[in-house]
Amino acid sequence: PVEHPDGRAGLCYSFYADGSTRPFVPLAYDAGSRWDRFDFAWPSIEPSDDDWNFGPHDGLVNDLRAAHLNIIGILLWTPDWAATAQTGGASPPSLADRPPGWYAPLPGGAGLAPQGATAFSSPPQGLDLSWDDPGNYWGDFVYHVVAHYGDRVKHWEMWNEPEWDYFWSGTSNDYAQLLKVGYQATKAACPDCTVLFGGLHYWANQSYYRWVLNILDSDPLADQNNHFFDVMSVHLYSRASSLYDEIENIRSGMAAYGVDDHPIWVTETGVPVWGDPHVSSQPKYDYAATQEEAAAYVIQSYANSWAAGVARYMFFRTHDADMSEYFGLIRNDRTLRPGYVAYQVAATYLVSPTFVTRALSGTVRTVTLWGTPSGRVSVLWNESPTPATYTLPAALPTATLITRQGTTAVLTTTTGYLLNLPGATANLVSDPADYIIGGDPLILVESEEPNLPPTSTVRPLPPMTAALSITVTWGGRDNQSGIASYDLQVRDGAAGLWADWLVGTVVTSARFVGEPGHTYYFRSRATDRVGNRAPWPDAPQARVTLDLTGTVAVSVTTFFADDNRNGVWDIIS
Repeated sequence: PVEHPDGRAGLCYSFYADGSTRPFVPLAYDAGSRWDRFDFAWPSIEPSDDDWNFGPHDGLVNDLRAAHLNIIGILLWTPDWAATAQTGGASPPSLADRPPGWYAPLPGGAGLAPQGATAFSSPPQGLDLSWDDPGNYWGDFVYHVVAHYGDRVKHWEMWNEPEWDYFWSGTSNDYAQLLKVGYQATKAACPDCTVLFGGLHYWANQSYYRWVLNILDSDPLADQNNHFFDVMSVHLYSRASSLYDEIENIRSGMAAYGVDDHPIWVTETGVPVWGDPHVSSQPKYDYAATQEEAAAYVIQSYANSWAAGVARYMFFRTHDADMSEYFGLIRNDRTLRPGYVAYQVAATYLVSPTFVTRALSGTVRTVTLWGTPSGRVSVLWNESPTPATYTLPAALPTATLITRQGTTAVLTTTTGYLLNLPGATANLVSDPADYIIGGDPLILVESEEPNLPPTSTVRPLPPMTAALSITVTWGGRDNQSGIASYDLQVRDGAAGLWADWLVGTVVTSARFVGEPGHTYYFRSRATDRVGNRAPWPDAPQARVTLDLTGTVAVSVTTFFADDNRNGVWDIIS
């Protein structure tokens, strides 16, 4: 089992029961998951107006909380009594009803045929009313559910994949209003609960979330309500690089409306498996992977999402139940696919970095997590089908090499670690030159013993100087890998705010130019070669006042000379 995860990793639909037990829950926990994400379907909870049926969800929520799992509740599907459309079946569509390839990363939702409006996908009646108006059925539902679960469920997602008419047949204006009402109702019931934007299908309409943000941006109440959401929720499948490339695109779209400070959570990601002899002999098909390729996807997508700044990562899904394809880390008979172990590896080693970098050298992709509890953790894979060798520059002379299967080996070097990276194999049937997942990844961990941040200080300065500039000097010490860089901050006056002066500098002195009559305070922190970074000291480490008001005393006295050279000093008049 994963003993010390950082709480970032989660799964979807772990809760499934077998009789009186939930056998997948302990397996999910042992994998390193600390979240379960699933539906709180409106037609099930409120089958008729003001007729509440919390019982089944109560038992489920209590079981998951007892297992120490957090919950993301998806509020979705309009019951027929509240719907604006009156077509469709007697119950919402199931997971297995989704059309083949619904997850494919194809722009414009290629292959997603129009679904048509149903009662369940239609906007609810009264949506344009104030959230607390009795006629706003959606506001009433959200408020009651959030209030009922209180501290047991603190994260609520407003619908699912609203840009795909399978889930939402209203307009972007309708969804913006649904999100606004849901946010207001949630915060009224639980001010410290977190509201998620409905998880983006993304590929069905890559502009949809921008349309919604544009609508909300013009709302006069947006600024005082965090633009009506706390977290952007995203779904990306099959192509491992999407969890960096498309996240960056989405954040850029959010920046256009001033909400790029909102965290991004990947609330669904995965890849279906083909050719698993335990369950099916299904041949290869587009945007699917072998079990081994799917395991590589887990680590590559997890690393890429770290590099893109994703705060939470939910794999879809825990098992295969109720699906027409095989997405599970665990088979329905509770045997484990290779992806399960890969998930454990990611949840064990890819945790709590101070910062993350991502680079490409030839065909070798490297994502480096700096300053983790284990030190510097480098994830490497080959993006081409041709095997490659790569030398990773060493921060320390000893490192631990980890495979996706969890096997470890100790390596030593004086210059760099030579790694053999197998070629990619997960290509498309329709385009064999297109590889959606890289070759088997390797993880290299370089740890100091003990793994501690370096210390640093700014050298003392004179209390006062009669100049507008002064040389500031600093230095530091590290216990093993050595200092890689320094950050310096300056504060103008005792009551001023700290501001960056130098960031990531490798020098140990620089000239600072200030304003006359001002007193400046300085502090430093250092980062070592495995990414350990000291916190900023609370107190300044040096100070100086630039004082140009001082006077120079001049004394004038009689000057003697012997101009006539007679041996007697003459007084100069």
